[in-house]
Amino acid sequence: MRKTARQRLSGVYFYSFIVWLVYMYVTNEMGFNQVGFGDYTISIPTLADLFPDTILISIVWGLIYLFIILPLGASMEWFFLDIADSEKPSWRTLLSVFTNQNYMRFFVASLLILIFLFLWSLLLLVPGIIKSFSYSQTFRLMRENPEMGALEAITESRKRMNGIKTELFILQLSFIVWLIVPIIVLITGIVMDSQAISATADILFFIVWAFIGPYFQTANAVFYIEQIRKADWEE
Repeated sequence: MRKTARQRLSGVYFYSFIVWLVYMYVTNEMGFNQVGFGDYTISIPTLADLFPDTILISIVWGLIYLFIILPLGASMEWFFLDIADSEKPSWRTLLSVFTNQNYMRFFVASLLILIFLFLWSLLLLVPGIIKSFSYSQTFRLMRENPEMGALEAITESRKRMNGIKTELFILQLSFIVWLIVPIIVLITGIVMDSQAISATADILFFIVWAFIGPYFQTANAVFYIEQIRKADWEE
């Protein structure tokens, strides 16, 4: 799957990297906002930093997260699904969840998944992680099945992931090799109690995740094509 993902990204990686970088910024997944090196600091202001820090603004950003950023994750999956399908990717795909007449379906699905994972995580961390794999195909199924409701898609994702969650886990875990250096630097910073080294680790995590993000997302989309969509053909 990783090999197929690399093949699909050939020729469109730079474009997907830019789109992914913008997505990371909008969703505040940059990995760090401010790190310090002695008297010097590196700061990347988030969108929220551009506004006053008030209770009203906090409420507004909470609503923005629920109604915009949360569903945006669905359209990001579609963007990389287009790449995995060897189709020409377009940043407009990220906006499709908002222009689609069935926007409410995707918002409800995003909210339900968030609630379900929160409730499962109350039991212990592991059940929450397992369920995140169970629900991982929801948005792709909804895109290819417009008649499918939010709860139905979540249930269908859970059914189709039955027995293959470990395969997806191993696929995603294989990307940890790219994070070995940042992890080593982070551990070194903790052991030596060095703020500068820990800050370097934050920056390295951001750089690595920014560059491998498109690869990671495309590999997940290939998994859907080969393991989930195939089930449609076999039924």
